[in-house]
Amino acid sequence: YTDRGIGKAAAREIYGKILSGSVTRMEQYEACAYAHFLAYGLELLPRQEYELKPVDMGNLFHEAIDLCFKQAARDGKRIQEMSDEERRKLAKSSVDEVADQYGGAILKSSARNRYLTERAERVTERTLWALSEQLKKGDFEPVGFEVSFSAIDNLKAMRISLSEEEELQLRGRIDRLDLCEDETHVYVKIIDYKSGSTSFDLAALYYGLQLQLVVYMDAALEMEERKHPDKEVVPAGVFYYHIKDPVAETAGEPDKEEIDREILRQLKMNGLVNSEQEVISHLDREIEKASDIIPVAVKDGLIQEARSSVASRERFQALRGFVRNKLKAAGQRITGGDISVRPYKQGNRSACDYCPYHSVCGFDKKISGYGYRKLDNRKPEDIWQEIEGGDR
Repeated sequence: YTDRGIGKAAAREIYGKILSGSVTRMEQYEACAYAHFLAYGLELLPRQEYELKPVDMGNLFHEAIDLCFKQAARDGKRIQEMSDEERRKLAKSSVDEVADQYGGAILKSSARNRYLTERAERVTERTLWALSEQLKKGDFEPVGFEVSFSAIDNLKAMRISLSEEEELQLRGRIDRLDLCEDETHVYVKIIDYKSGSTSFDLAALYYGLQLQLVVYMDAALEMEERKHPDKEVVPAGVFYYHIKDPVAETAGEPDKEEIDREILRQLKMNGLVNSEQEVISHLDREIEKASDIIPVAVKDGLIQEARSSVASRERFQALRGFVRNKLKAAGQRITGGDISVRPYKQGNRSACDYCPYHSVCGFDKKISGYGYRKLDNRKPEDIWQEIEGGDR
């Protein structure tokens, strides 16, 4: 294998002067440039089959949870103030509505799929309970669901110049945007629902494989700065919430309160939190040692760095600049015609794990010229130094 690329002229014919797409597209490019070329250059698509896949269940959960919050808002209610029975009915009606509209009623086309729909009701009900408990512990209020951003909003986060003629225009959608306001500040919290095992990974962000949360935070901060020119807009945190229905194991006689606490701990959000004490208290007023809802642990009033995922306000700002530069560099490589077959590999993970293009790329380590792009396991503090240095 010899890496030749397709050249800038061919790339211009394929992509045009405006490179448009989602943040996920750019993450895929960083994972494997050739897979990106097949998906977005040649636009190869797998044959569609009438079947229910894991991604379909993920979409069902996303849509049902968003519908629950929107319906509650239309009814003038807050999820965190609802009774268990009210949340149960809301979860059932939302899942039923989504299932009726999804994929040609595939969710009701077999006994197995109907069982999965019933399970979705249970998981959605559990999710509403956990999200309501998380909201009760803090001062934030959900203000937006499936909030869309695009180049038309004229945000710096979504429009990145690649050259005098070329531009990267991004679009994206935040699952949930929460705000907390006081007289002088607007605190911003971003939540992305995940039905898989995605967790915030600073190294993955550094290598361009996990850019979504920071791009969404960047765009949300810009929008809130426009709406509140008289206030300081502050990033509070970016989070993944895993949609699941965990089981709590306890010794002796079951105690409902202890079971609920254990389940809430298992459903704790993961991500990156602003390290300022005032921000943390707005996110979780009840934190004593280790928070049940955010990745923060304290001792004698001080954050325990080893057990927390935190960053200063200055580091959040540096992240915004770093990610914009990362996107710009990737966009320039795409428009320059780079389609190298160099999938990443980090530990046991690689870009090939779930790639649908194995039969097309011919990647084989036994063939001369082929090889993984191996990513180093770097210490978080070393990564932060590079991120902060690059922003200057």
